[in-house]
Amino acid sequence: MANWKRIDKSLQHRLSGMARFGQSKHEAKQEARAAYLKEHGTLTGWNPSKVDGIYGIKTMETYRSAMTDFSKWAANQGLNNASKITREHAAQYLREREAEGKSAWTVTRDMSAINKVFGYDLSKKELGLHDRRQEDVIRSRNECQHDRYAHTERYKDEIDFAKACGCRRQSIEQVQYRDLVWHNGRVVAVHLVEKGGKERTAPVLNEYKDRVTEIARGVAERHNDDNGKLENERLFTQEYSHMIDNHAFRAEYAANLFRQLEHEREHGLPLCEGDYEVERLCNLRGRDISDNPQYRGHDRDICGMVSGALGHNRLEVVFTSYGYKM
Repeated sequence: MANWKRIDKSLQHRLSGMARFGQSKHEAKQEARAAYLKEHGTLTGWNPSKVDGIYGIKTMETYRSAMTDFSKWAANQGLNNASKITREHAAQYLREREAEGKSAWTVTRDMSAINKVFGYDLSKKELGLHDRRQEDVIRSRNECQHDRYAHTERYKDEIDFAKACGCRRQSIEQVQYRDLVWHNGRVVAVHLVEKGGKERTAPVLNEYKDRVTEIARGVAERHNDDNGKLENERLFTQEYSHMIDNHAFRAEYAANLFRQLEHEREHGLPLCEGDYEVERLCNLRGRDISDNPQYRGHDRDICGMVSGALGHNRLEVVFTSYGYKM
């Protein structure tokens, strides 16, 4: 077995031991926070990003790929065993990756994987690496050939649903009939569990309520409700193509929800047509809390509602990650 394969096998084994699929990352963070506070009496020095385990399948796949690349590099350095890899080796690798022209996003991914597997706390500042810049992101910003390929009638229901509630990709294949929130015969919101087990109930855009209701009724027509089976039926059963740029739909949802809420408030209308208490999604914390009712020229609480609907609860992310659609 080539040296790199021996190293890779060892690192992949470490990753497998970190799998926490199906568990809540959010709950794990809260437990870690409480334990740190109990031990130290203060949260000073606590890093909320450091939590044991890997909770997302996609994250695991990303880290596995990063470790294979790192294993090949380590073998080229004359190393033949993962136990001989040091912090200095990791730092050298990351600097070389940047020097080779790898994007700041790729280098950051590699650093996250290395820190997770080896328990390091390497940082871009320590290593003199470039920060990721939002303006350098091009994925989802412009139409790609595979985006046009994916936008076909075959995925119309899935795409309409994603545009309606801003769900992440994994929810398309997981959301069940029981996750739908009904009001006066229409679907007005969707209960979602995403990214580390965090839960939210995302409002369905007014313009999509009838469309999502149509999709839901189609599921009901295909399945009877004997013994409550309908409640456990998935809305979509086919595999959701990875050629589809679902993040662009989330950005579109953010922009449309923003405009909808601002229009309703300006005209004294109930938010989300009064079907769903969207105000509950506004959970501002830390530096987002301010006596200034405005944030970047918009109502602060509306920014908070949109952020909450996306599953973030941070005002800045509305504009940095999704603002290109606004």
